[in-house]
Amino acid sequence: MCQPFKQFCDQVCCVIRLPLAKRLAREELTAHLEDHAAALEEQGVPPEEAALRAVEAMGDPYQIGHELDRCHSPLVPGLTALFTVLGVMLILVSTVASGLHQTGLFAHTSLLPPSCTLPSQPDETLVVSGSASGSGTVGGYTVTAHDAALIRTPDYPDHPQLELQVSLSVSHWQLWLDNLELYQVPCTWIDSTGATGEAYCSTWSTSPLAASGYLTITDPTPGAQWFTVTLGKPGDQIILRIDLEEEVPLS
Repeated sequence: MCQPFKQFCDQVCCVIRLPLAKRLAREELTAHLEDHAAALEEQGVPPEEAALRAVEAMGDPYQIGHELDRCHSPLVPGLTALFTVLGVMLILVSTVASGLHQTGLFAHTSLLPPSCTLPSQPDETLVVSGSASGSGTVGGYTVTAHDAALIRTPDYPDHPQLELQVSLSVSHWQLWLDNLELYQVPCTWIDSTGATGEAYCSTWSTSPLAASGYLTITDPTPGAQWFTVTLGKPGDQIILRIDLEEEVPLS
């Protein structure tokens, strides 16, 4: 690990009390910093400068550390065990009741939602095919990227004509949890031209254990051919990679 990354992770972890949370935070932060620096180096930024810029983009390490410490209090393991036992008991009771009354899980024909298709709307057209990769945990939910494509939208007033659309799936195995609200997840991107911006996510279909949805980048930069997308907040993030078969054309 390079010195700027080590120093940043040390500053974050010095205020986290739970040893396991420290280890996980260091691994996640290091992976994010390395991915960000690698993306900058591909644009021609020298390695040392890329490392420093990646650290600066993360923000205040002590603030991140305090937020992670609040999420991973030393009291959490003991409480987790207690709530796990209670949760299992509730699942058994609710499963029996829902089976008898055809409610809850038994009211659904499938535990998993159908996958998203591209384009997302029937009046949109495919411009350039692509691929998407990457998976990880955000807020306790597993988010996975599946497919990507550059789409031309109808010529509505004040509406972008080109969108980069990515199909996502979100899953969890805790039956008492609601599905992740994708539109609330922060999402930023950097592309092969060095441009950056914000993307947005939306949910398309849900089921008891999972949801499917879209990640959308509006007005992608002409000439860009790959994108690195960061989902989540510092310390609780995943990195997705999007590759197009051709560069983004002019609108």
